[in-house]
Amino acid sequence: MPSVKIRSRQFEGRCAKHKGYNPAVEGAGGVGNCARCQLLFEIWQASLELNRLIRRFDPRFDDLKRPQPIEPETDPRQLSLIAE
Repeated sequence: MPSVKIRSRQFEGRCAKHKGYNPAVEGAGGVGNCARCQLLFEIWQASLELNRLIRRFDPRFDDLKRPQPIEPETDPRQLSLIAE
């Protein structure tokens, strides 16, 4: 089954003029209708839409839990003293 890797990038964007701008709190207008603040708002909105679509595609998907690595029962590098 093909998989799509989407959430591997972490984005920490900030407007150079308005470092305290938070799109979730301050909304679309930003600070003085700044173009960079508006772009941050659009990025934030797109991330919300992406999360909504992923949950609609797979309602059981939980992105808050970290995937647990699958560990083999025995280390494949370890030789067995008792051959089977």
